Amino acid sequence: MADHSKVGREYAPVTWEVERGKIRELAKAIGDPNPIFQDREAAIKEGYKDTPAPPTYLTVPMMWSSSMPFVITDLAINFMMVLHGEEEYEYYQEIYPGDVITSAPKVTAIEEKTSKSGRKMDMVTIEGLYTNQRGEKVAKARSLLVERK
Repeated sequence: MADHSKVGREYAPVTWEVERGKIRELAKAIGDPNPIFQDREAAIKEGYKDTPAPPTYLTVPMMWSSSMPFVITDLAINFMMVLHGEEEYEYYQEIYPGDVITSAPKVTAIEEKTSKSGRKMDMVTIEGLYTNQRGEKVAKARSLLVERK
């Protein structure tokens, strides 16, 4: 069961350099055929200054940096019982190759709920505000993890 006493806990910041190759890989992995994620010239033609990061790109730094697995362990969550509930992003500006983005994951809520079948589960909300190398807010990410009991 998730450690409810850790609501409000903020973890060490994750800093990530955005790479064109990772943007391309993610777009291919999610099956997005939009050429703006593959070709800089196509992106510029569409009004971007470079190849923009796809909307779900913020999942990459959290997973590749091992931050989320650390948070799950620290919260005493049984990883084998975790479901990905949802992911939400709020963008303030585009993220491009060469940007260096930083976010400190924070546990904003842990709620116990009961499923329709009567099983208990913890709903864990983790948020992160991303800033770029200039200290500008670029996005906010919110993840909901479901730990089945």
